[in-house]
Amino acid sequence: GDNGAGGAIAQRGQNPLGQQLVLQDGRKYRFYLKGANAAIPGDVQQSAVIITTDQSMACAAGAIGDRIITYTHGAATTVINFFAEGYAIISLDPGQGQTFKIASHLAIGSGTAGSIVNLAPGNALQVALTTTSDLSLLAHPYASNIIMAATIDGMPVGIAVVATPAASFGWLQTRGVCGVRGAASNTIGSPAVMLLTGGTAGAVAPASAATQPQVGFVQMVEGTGEASGIFLTIDG
Repeated sequence: GDNGAGGAIAQRGQNPLGQQLVLQDGRKYRFYLKGANAAIPGDVQQSAVIITTDQSMACAAGAIGDRIITYTHGAATTVINFFAEGYAIISLDPGQGQTFKIASHLAIGSGTAGSIVNLAPGNALQVALTTTSDLSLLAHPYASNIIMAATIDGMPVGIAVVATPAASFGWLQTRGVCGVRGAASNTIGSPAVMLLTGGTAGAVAPASAATQPQVGFVQMVEGTGEASGIFLTIDG
């Protein structure tokens, strides 16, 4: 609710979501919260599906320096701290483009006026908001991750390296050599991508269009459905 000063981040795991781990050989990993299905090693994981009712919501007036944002929630309910560690984006002027880290929020009712998100320490309004301003809430990219869908509805965020139960914390690999399930015969040296439609959930395939999200480059080819050696480039 309104604590008047934002507040500490309601961190859910032993590490902040998205915390990076870098090994001496250059491989990189990100701390994540698994979503509704269990993770299988070698499967590509994606960000949570966007909740469209939490986009373009009308703001109440807010002054420069405020560490809370008051708004009218969309036509859905949201559990307490669902967006904690995520981001509040002012999507329509006045204040368009401001992006803030979310500390916490109460459970939010459908269509509730006077709903509030508390901003994390170091975050405050830089431009005043009016009732013309719009707010969009975006969950952390490493919150509630699911297996990459056959038809893309999220961005690739990493590869599962160990079996992780639903609603549990773990690490996803984001850069360096990794065994990744392949949906088709890949070519050594070529990009390994996620097909926009008609792919295999959690698997990479050869690129056929410039718009396909790249996961990495093929270093070693295996048969369809097997784990190929991919040099991941999700993280720089």
